[in-house]
Amino acid sequence: MFFRKALYTSGVICLLAAMIVPAHAQTGQNGTIAGTITTLDQSVVSSGILTVFGPDGYKRLAVTNTDGSFSIRDIPSGTYRVEAGAAGFNPITRLSVSVAMGRTTQLSFTLPVAGAKETVTVTTNQTAFDTSQTSSVVNIDRDRVEELPIPSRNYLTFVLLSPQVAPSNPALSQHSASQSSDGFSFGGLRPGSNAVSIDGVGDDDEYSGSSRTQLSPEAISDFQIVNHGFSAESGGAAGGSIDVQTRSGMNRPHGDAFIFVQNGALNSTPSLGLSPSKPDESRLRAGLSIGAAIRPDKTFYYLAAEQELARGEDSNDLKPATIAAINSALQRFGPLRGTALHAGFVPTTDQETELSGRIDHRVTPNHAVMLRYAFTNSRNVNDAFNTDELADRSARGSSFTSDNSLNGTLTSTLKSSFLNKLNFEVSQRRAIERTSESGTPGILISGVALFGTPYQGNSRRFETHLELEDHFLVQRGHHLLQAGAGLNRISLRAQLSDGSRGLFVFSDLNALAAGSADFFTQSFGNPATNFTESRIKAYVQDHWTPSSRLALDLGLRYEVNRLPSSLPLDALNFSPRFGVAWTPLPSLVVRSGFGIFYDRYQLSTINRLLAFDGTRAFSQIVEDTSAATLYRSGVTPTQPLPGIAPSIWRAHPDLSNPYSQVASFSVEQALPLQTTLTGEYQYVHGVKLGRSSNINLVPPVVLTPQNAAALGISAPTAQQLGRPVFSPVRKDPAFDAINQFATAANSSYNGATITLNRQFQDDFQVLAGYTFSKTIDDASSDLEQPQNPFARGNERSLSLQDQRHRFTLSGLWLIGPDLGDPADAVKNANPGPVMRVLTGLEFAPIVSITSGYRSNPVTGLDSNRQHIYPFAARPATHARNSLATGPNINFDLRILKMISIGPGHLDIVAESFNLLNHRNISLLNTAFGPDTQAQSGFGRPIATSTARRIQFSLDYEF
Repeated sequence: MFFRKALYTSGVICLLAAMIVPAHAQTGQNGTIAGTITTLDQSVVSSGILTVFGPDGYKRLAVTNTDGSFSIRDIPSGTYRVEAGAAGFNPITRLSVSVAMGRTTQLSFTLPVAGAKETVTVTTNQTAFDTSQTSSVVNIDRDRVEELPIPSRNYLTFVLLSPQVAPSNPALSQHSASQSSDGFSFGGLRPGSNAVSIDGVGDDDEYSGSSRTQLSPEAISDFQIVNHGFSAESGGAAGGSIDVQTRSGMNRPHGDAFIFVQNGALNSTPSLGLSPSKPDESRLRAGLSIGAAIRPDKTFYYLAAEQELARGEDSNDLKPATIAAINSALQRFGPLRGTALHAGFVPTTDQETELSGRIDHRVTPNHAVMLRYAFTNSRNVNDAFNTDELADRSARGSSFTSDNSLNGTLTSTLKSSFLNKLNFEVSQRRAIERTSESGTPGILISGVALFGTPYQGNSRRFETHLELEDHFLVQRGHHLLQAGAGLNRISLRAQLSDGSRGLFVFSDLNALAAGSADFFTQSFGNPATNFTESRIKAYVQDHWTPSSRLALDLGLRYEVNRLPSSLPLDALNFSPRFGVAWTPLPSLVVRSGFGIFYDRYQLSTINRLLAFDGTRAFSQIVEDTSAATLYRSGVTPTQPLPGIAPSIWRAHPDLSNPYSQVASFSVEQALPLQTTLTGEYQYVHGVKLGRSSNINLVPPVVLTPQNAAALGISAPTAQQLGRPVFSPVRKDPAFDAINQFATAANSSYNGATITLNRQFQDDFQVLAGYTFSKTIDDASSDLEQPQNPFARGNERSLSLQDQRHRFTLSGLWLIGPDLGDPADAVKNANPGPVMRVLTGLEFAPIVSITSGYRSNPVTGLDSNRQHIYPFAARPATHARNSLATGPNINFDLRILKMISIGPGHLDIVAESFNLLNHRNISLLNTAFGPDTQAQSGFGRPIATSTARRIQFSLDYEF
């Protein structure tokens, strides 16, 4: 069956490709060298020869067109020697020509008439920017990947070097455990709305919105951050894209072996912990990489592997008096009678294995094959759920994730102006989450403590990807025509057990002592799912350069997501794209563009719609005296409660693909020393974004002491009186809550950015930028529900992804020659006495100063009796997302000393993360409480990022 489906998939793609004008392989993979060859009198040189020479015998040729122009595409990132020549003229050779992923390096050659001198060799005069690029991009080159400090060895951390990219708000993971908390936001959009690709194929975790494959940084060549590309080849997400290229082998063996060591004795004490002693911590990570030729100039391999083992401790922030009060209350009655909370440290463990191998084979001079296999295995014990400081050890959990992927590319250069790339991928992710406690219900004292079995966390899933794409490129004069088509088939088998053990919610410690639970919910049934989503995409694109000063991108993209048959299909998803790059002066580029970018559905949302449809599974909710009576009985239901209608999930009948509308305008100025200064304004409008609401409610009524009993409220609180409350009456009495997922939310982002970028030259590099922006929306995640479904307009406010100010700076400064660069070492072979001491010393800082994270204040209870969880009722004095943490300030520093040993060099490295030990708050206590005055913990920090950490490493490179 699998192979029949794969054959069907291939046939569909070939049919789509045949219907499209031949065009381009993704230019996001590898780079381009383009330009002109002229004579001293400015006459064009037709039929001139342009040759690119790389390491280990790499060689590419091109012949100039009738207008003297040339273009060589699909060149791997790196530094090259380029030679231009023609009959009757002396050749010119340019050294140190840099090629970056997804960018065009512009060169111009003026050939002298043949004379006494046979060859002219000069240092390249290439500009520091790509005058043909219409989109806003940031390249993270190999130097940055290798040398900048990286706390988790996750190379995607470097995406945050771009000032236009904001980190995901940790509060999003409080809405849903399936929502990634380590993603990125482009244009104020949701973290799951981005696309990550490795070697031309997707690498997104479609369930959580994060990435899948954790490659060793040693396996990464470079990558490009595209903040909404106006070329029609960019797509698959409403947000930005991250295009990654892995390293390949060469004739000359190269690689490294390394070890990283971290010990808690050198780290700072966590700022929120109440324990008088510092938690123990040890972290060891070792790995190696090697690349070489199996057959010189023909077949190459590259292997990279890392293993990490980390042991540590963590503790909650519950005061001893709070723990004592809870333990006393638990001994009286209730389903947790006989259990107790414990203070002190909880042991934690992190283990991770990363392995990847790549083979490149040149079948013929015009055909090349690449195959890459990657494996990741990670295990986290007692710290897997992004828990805050109010969670007891019983509410923590562990996770296990395993990823296997195989992908390949066939690159065919049929003519000098025609290129084809065929990409495929087969991969699977296995993810299991387990709570520390699974035999008791959970208890939440809003804003005070969480213990027992948490509502979320017990789940397992298998996510399988089959992807096949074909891309074409053909050069016709000033037109670079591109087209491509592909299909991605994603299968998901999942078991989502949210609320299966039940959850009691109390307003405060006194309510717990009295057994007066205010809310109870529990799920029943078998929520196992097994479904497939198919995605078809196709695009056509014309990159037109009518003159050397003007470049235009004109394109159209089509995408459709075919969901399980029980869900509606939105098929009319056409995305027009337009981009322009105008060069009025040789050192100035003006860019602008507009495009529509269709998103994909997050599979955790689709899975919830299928799992809790009322047939497979459902949940029940009881409140007030019914919840209290159930708690005091001391028995958790094992069967559905009689007389309680089920709560279910449904999809809106007019479900549509979310998308974004993006417009931008930028000006880039070239400065001396390979430096550019860019100013950009961007507008991003998120349209038809996902949101949820209980559509089974009737319009609310204002609660008074007189109508409280009729509304099922025995003791009205201050946050309920005088405010709208929903009655027990339902539109469809067969159900309690009908939580409907609809694509009815929207967002708007306005941002202005200024960026200074100096490429690595003369042993110095810097990237600095500042963004001032504002993001407004009416729902920040698929599962966010409005406080009042009959007044959704009141939800429009600052988004959880709003980050008003963001400043980032990163740099590299190497003193003396780069011992890893033979040419640089030869050039500086005889340093003076001082330079002998300083040679090989490198400094690499990363500084970020940003506005804090926003949080949504709630009463902490289902105060308006909406019968949903998580709760949406806000205190009367606070608007949506009106809380915010203080500014986040982070300073990481890496200091390295190179020592030449044998054929390579040894790097002795010291790294510090959060060197200033600033308390960077990530989560606030959002539970206001049921009274007019906020409870004591409201608005205080309940989670921070890590305190200062020190790490040492040894790395031998050859």
